Amino acid sequence: MFTNNIVISDLGSVAFTQSPRAKYQRITIRPDKTITVTISRKGSLNEAKRFLRSKTAWVQRQLQKIDQHTKPQDTPDLNIDFEKAQKDLFHRLEHFSEKYSMPYKRAAFRCQKTRWGSCSGKNSINLNVNIAFLPENLQDYIILHELVHTKVKNHSKQFWTELNKYTDGMARELSKKLKKYNMKVLV
Repeated sequence: MFTNNIVISDLGSVAFTQSPRAKYQRITIRPDKTITVTISRKGSLNEAKRFLRSKTAWVQRQLQKIDQHTKPQDTPDLNIDFEKAQKDLFHRLEHFSEKYSMPYKRAAFRCQKTRWGSCSGKNSINLNVNIAFLPENLQDYIILHELVHTKVKNHSKQFWTELNKYTDGMARELSKKLKKYNMKVLV
């Protein structure tokens, strides 16, 4: 496994990383506009560069979308009380868990780069600290999303049907709204 940072015209610095687990090439663009190309286990750096060149227009559109969603008011409120936010979120997690009979093993408040939340195979739930910056209805959506994963471990039609039961049929709409928000606290 290797990582090379290479400056690509029209895109800037791009990290090329080979992964022994990757079956396919992938381009990842983070909210801070960091671009990473994952090279498949059998791929080469030259193939990855060609792949990136073939996707340059797509990458530029994604970078423009990030710029459009980043507004001056998106600057984090550094006075936010994360301890209180964590307590409130865990209280709501417990409330929904009991109300809808969806038990979880444990919960953690973590600083993640790309996920608002996650649920492990053993039903441990992680909530991103960035949830504290979201409107309450989206916070609840994320909590319910992760709790539904205690029942359905994937994003199949069954998952969305189940999640719709707890979001008044608004799961897809809430998911789209959530995509308009960027991570504010980046690690």
